[in-house]
Amino acid sequence: MISLAFVVTCLLMIIAPGPSLAVMLTQSLRSGRAAGLATVAGNTMGLIVWATASAFGLTVLVRTSEIAFVVLKVAGAVYLCWLGVQSLRRSRREPADLVEAAGVRHSPLASLRAGFMTNVTNPKAAVLYLALLPQFLPPDGNPLLDTFVLAAVQMALSASYYTLVVLAIGLARRVLSRPVVRRWLDRVSGLVLVGLGIRMVTLSRAAL
Repeated sequence: MISLAFVVTCLLMIIAPGPSLAVMLTQSLRSGRAAGLATVAGNTMGLIVWATASAFGLTVLVRTSEIAFVVLKVAGAVYLCWLGVQSLRRSRREPADLVEAAGVRHSPLASLRAGFMTNVTNPKAAVLYLALLPQFLPPDGNPLLDTFVLAAVQMALSASYYTLVVLAIGLARRVLSRPVVRRWLDRVSGLVLVGLGIRMVTLSRAAL
């Protein structure tokens, strides 16, 4: 049985700002609602990877292997910084270029990939399933089945919350797509993504 404590814990962890939310906001503001929803789908696919790894004990490597941990966090940091630099470069465009770019629809596949890569290269996503799910497993149940059930609930909550965020951004996108606003949003999101990348590369296993 899914406990209220588990649901509340998941919601608190989901709404906490992090790389996944930052990337979803960036993709939604840059390319619209479809891109934002594709990013949510990509993020959920990443969670499926970690849930499967957790069920079979593979996420323990992230917690116990220094090499696996370093490789994962460096890859995630580089990817976040690359996304941030892209946003900062867009913020330097001329107003006419920004207007033209606002009408360009980027491939949802790129947004799907961004959501997926951000999640699967985030060590905290791995440890989430390693540290959180076992605490709520019933003592007399099937560990493998129960892990997937808890993971499914966490993924459903995550996808629902992020979808609501994307839809809310879509309602305000007419204002947010103005050239001056877009320029500042690109600057802010770029700095946030680079900052998250730097924070990730300095992350220690003790912080997980």
